[in-house]
This record gives sequence, structure tokens and C-alpha cells, in this order.
Amino acid sequence: GVWVGTNWNRYFETNVQSNAAVLERFGEFNARIANEFDFPAARISYKLGLTGPSIALATACSTSLVAIAQAVQSLNNYECDVAIAGGASISVPNITGYLYQEGSMLSRDGHCRPFDSHASGTTFNDGVGLVVLRRAEDAVDESADIYALIRGVGVNNDGADKASFTAPSVQGQAGAIQTALANAGVEPDSIGYVEAHGTATPMGDPIEVEALRRAYASQLTAPPRCALGSVKSNVGHLVHAAGVVGLIKAALAVKTGKIPPTLFFESPNPKLRLDSTRFF
Repeated sequence: GVWVGTNWNRYFETNVQSNAAVLERFGEFNARIANEFDFPAARISYKLGLTGPSIALATACSTSLVAIAQAVQSLNNYECDVAIAGGASISVPNITGYLYQEGSMLSRDGHCRPFDSHASGTTFNDGVGLVVLRRAEDAVDESADIYALIRGVGVNNDGADKASFTAPSVQGQAGAIQTALANAGVEPDSIGYVEAHGTATPMGDPIEVEALRRAYASQLTAPPRCALGSVKSNVGHLVHAAGVVGLIKAALAVKTGKIPPTLFFESPNPKLRLDSTRFF
């Protein structure tokens, strides 16, 4: 099975639509189909001869993680035996810039500084990430190279409970995390690392940390500490591929027993109030 999502494809209008020679040789209809963002899953299945469900989906920045969650459910329902899941975002044209606006989403200096006192926003970058998933018993039986085990997933929407359509909400994020923990049958106190969305935006990081604080609230007087990281400090915000790249980083941390540092971090953003949480 294949579950993938891609960003709005500007390649056709930028590189193909005005190229008469390409359109004449390939045909305009074929060229449009080849660049249509509704068909990446079906095209992968066509090229590789895969016969399971082939689903293209789009949920903005959560696209690739939702793809993985749906692939997990499909595997558990025996709709397929192997799943490919993830996402891709490619910006065209490549040579572009942006005008910084105070308090907006984009970084002042072109660096993404999650959780840092100098965080001023994110950067939108290009990337692609895919993971291959199998039911655990099948992977063990066939001695597959296993990086990590997905114990559970949680998917929701925060509805109108936020400042604007593009804003996050504490309740929505906390609910998704709590659903995943319950689905996995995992106690919050057993978690030692969280790979966060961590966009370094003025609104996003404080809301995410507050959601984590609520979801990982402990009954213990001295609960174990939990590390917090974001791969966006390394590669920026990969939009439709952001979630799967975070999962790959977390899986490699499990595989190697090492947590990579978050770049550009010097001192915690005081708005996060990390001292009142388990997170560091």
C-alpha cells in the first residue's frame, strides 16, 4: 500500500506549461497528469507494480504523519502487508526569498531556532521522506532491519478552538498526543524523548510545549525528565514532508540510542516556561 501527500505542484506552470516543445512531444494532457498532486500514490504503485491501497492525501503540515497513521491502521486491518508512507514538498522556482514581518511565521535571519530565546520563526524548505512499514510480527519473522516500533497513533482536528484558521491550539494538540499514548498503551512517564513540531514561531512553540505539558502531566512528585527536539533546526520546515522527517529522526534516535542536538539553541525561550515542565 502507498500513502503519500505532496504540496501544490508549481513545476508544471513554471517549467512545462510555457515549453511548447515538451508539450508537443509528451502531450499537454499527459504532462498535466504527470504533474497532478492527486496522483503521487497511484503513480508510485504503477511504477513499482504495487496492488494495495494507493491513497494521496493532504492535511497541510501534518500530511506525512497522517499518511503514516493511515498506513498503520491499514496494516493492522490486513488491507496490505507492506506500506510506504510519507510526503514531499518541492518549491518552484528555487531562487526565491521573503520579506520578514515581525510576529509572522518566517524567520528574521533565515535560521530556524526551535525553543530558543532568539527564535523568530521558521523557514520553508524542500524535502521528501518515505518510510516502509510492516506489522511487527511479520518483520521479526523475516528478520527485517527494524529501526523502531510504532506503538500507536492519534489523529484529530482542533476545529474552531484557535485564534485563526492557520493557528494551532493547545487542546487540539494535547488531545492528539493523549490519543496516541492511549492507543499505544504507553504511560507518559515512560517517554524519554519527544520529537516536536518545533517551528520556532512566536505562537507555535509556546502552544506546543503547553500541549505537551498537559499531555505528559505526571502523578509522580519527581517524574523522569524528557528531552525535547526538532529536526527543523537542521532542515527547516519541509511542510508536507515535515512529519515523516521528524519520525525518521526519532526512529534513528531509537536505533542508535543517541539524541541529535537541536541546532542554534543557546537559552530557552522564556515563553515556554520549561522550568514548570518535565521537558528540557
